[in-house]
Parts: sequence; C-alpha cells; structure tokens
Amino acid sequence: MLLVVLGTLVALAGYKLIAMSSAFAVDSVRVTGAPPALERKIHAAVEREAHGRNLLSVDRGAIAGSLSDMPYIRSVAVDRAFPHTLAVTVRVEHPSMVVTVGKSDYLVSPDGRVLEMRSKAPAGLPAVSLPAGTTLLVGSTTGDANVRAALSVLSHTPAGFRGRVGRITKLTADSGTVSALVGTHITLRLGTPDDLALKLAVVQRVMRRITGQQRHDLSYIDVSAPGRPAYGLRSTLPSSLG
Repeated sequence: MLLVVLGTLVALAGYKLIAMSSAFAVDSVRVTGAPPALERKIHAAVEREAHGRNLLSVDRGAIAGSLSDMPYIRSVAVDRAFPHTLAVTVRVEHPSMVVTVGKSDYLVSPDGRVLEMRSKAPAGLPAVSLPAGTTLLVGSTTGDANVRAALSVLSHTPAGFRGRVGRITKLTADSGTVSALVGTHITLRLGTPDDLALKLAVVQRVMRRITGQQRHDLSYIDVSAPGRPAYGLRSTLPSSLG
C-alpha cells in the first residue's frame, strides 16, 4: 500500500513538473472544418490564449467556450496534438435566409441564430422583411415571432419541393399568419404557422394538377385550410380543389 501511495505521489509530481515546463509548449494551432476567413479568426483567438503555454496546462474547455461565442461556430472541440499543437475542430452554421430590417440585411441560420449583418444581401437565399426598429443581435438566437414563423416554413419544406413547386424566394410573416413567394409570381397562402408539413405537402399535390399555361398563369395557392385548398390564376376567378 505504501508503495502504491508513493508511486502515485511520484507520478503526480512528475506530471506537475512536465506541466510547468516548456517541454510541450504550444507553438502551432491546427483548425479544421472552417472556411478560410473564420479559420483565421479562430487561429488568432487560440494563439492569443495558448501560444507558449504548456499543452497540459491549457484550459481546452475555456477556449472551446470562447470560440462558441463566434456567430458562425455551431460546435467546437479543442484537443491536444503532442508535442506542440492544439487541434481545433469546428462545425459551422450556414445561413438559411436573409432578414431585412430597414437598410440592413442579417444572415440567419436555420435555428434562428443571427450570423452577421451586411449592407447588401447575398443572392439565392429566401428573404424576410421586418418592421424598422426590430432588434437583431449578431451572435444571438432571435426570438422574433415573425422570423421563427418564416424559419418554420423552411424547415418543414418537403424533400423535392423545389423541383416540384419551385424555389421559395420570399417569406412574409405578420399578425400570426405566414405566406411564401415561389419564384416571382406564385404566392403560397399558409395561414397560421402550424401544420406546415401538411400544408406544404398539399401544395405539392395541387401543383401536380396544374399544368401547362395554367401553371404559368398561377397567382396563388391557398392552403390555410389544408383540407380545402384553392388556387387562383392571374386571368381568372379563384378555383377550389375540394
């Protein structure tokens, strides 16, 4: 028993001496999973925190927590790569839509995290406009009801929706209802933001019944009551599909 205790004390003392020495001093940082601009930010942040410190004494949890505050980082792991490297592996967020407030555009992830503010929105993302004065904080997850409703539409869009119906280019959420613009002229009236998976599936079924010139003339599809869908053409009165 005495030998075990002595052996443990010696091991602990040895570990302490190694941790206090420069034998495993951090002199490089390896980042994987991040695009170049974010990689440079991560590299600089870790260098400031850990360069020259012993790998054994670096607080990896604190570094990971600090990096997690960067808007585009979804998850992060910090590991030791002996003898002198800290290895950082990240999963990044991707914007799912652009939220416009006044003259500012915000990129927002699928879970509502505000990733960055831009003066001009990138092309190809669905757009949502909010009233001037709405506050969005970069790095925080927004609780704005209109943004959440719009995100819910995107998250419930069935696989193959773009090929069968079209690309959602704009979302409008206001007063407890939500609608989506497909392409440039087809409005999907979705009503309240519930049963969206069902409503969007009904949209797909309706589109299968609209072909040729009617599809070109289509103005809207109303699935606010999914059991009684209706559609309207730009040149005729509304039609009910029963």
